[in-house]
Amino acid sequence: MLTEISGTFVKIVWANDPDVYLERGAPDRPPARFNRAGQDALYLSPNEESAKVAIGQDVREGDRPRVLLKFGVQKCTLFDLRSLENAEIYELARHPWRQLVAAGNDPLSWTAADEVRRMGHVGLIDPSRRRPGLWHIALFRWNEEAAPDVRRLGEPKPISVTPDYR
Repeated sequence: MLTEISGTFVKIVWANDPDVYLERGAPDRPPARFNRAGQDALYLSPNEESAKVAIGQDVREGDRPRVLLKFGVQKCTLFDLRSLENAEIYELARHPWRQLVAAGNDPLSWTAADEVRRMGHVGLIDPSRRRPGLWHIALFRWNEEAAPDVRRLGEPKPISVTPDYR
């Protein structure tokens, strides 16, 4: 199943680096659930609560300050992992990935993202595993032909997130 999205989405980032996230082709992009190191992926959430859950396990006491960024996302159609008809790919996507990457292995979530990319989709909707009912998007292409236009809106807003926010 595919789902159309558009509107304002958010991301919580380090306060000293608010502009790096819309860059594409950055060789120093770190690996994450749906991208290898250096591979384009833009992770956004539909609201502040979802964004806090998305980064909660990465927050540590004494971290550098963070800010909330808002982005306008042009209408696009995403592969929806919340759909039962996409359960096979969600099954790959839902597995933990961090320990595998740290050990030098490819997580199954990369296989899931590869399949979504192979099908020609610009991104996906990923349900929160930590807080059922919440969700996030991962765009694999943006600000290019046949992909949504994504622009930062307004100024960064200081935000506080507690460690392991659930």
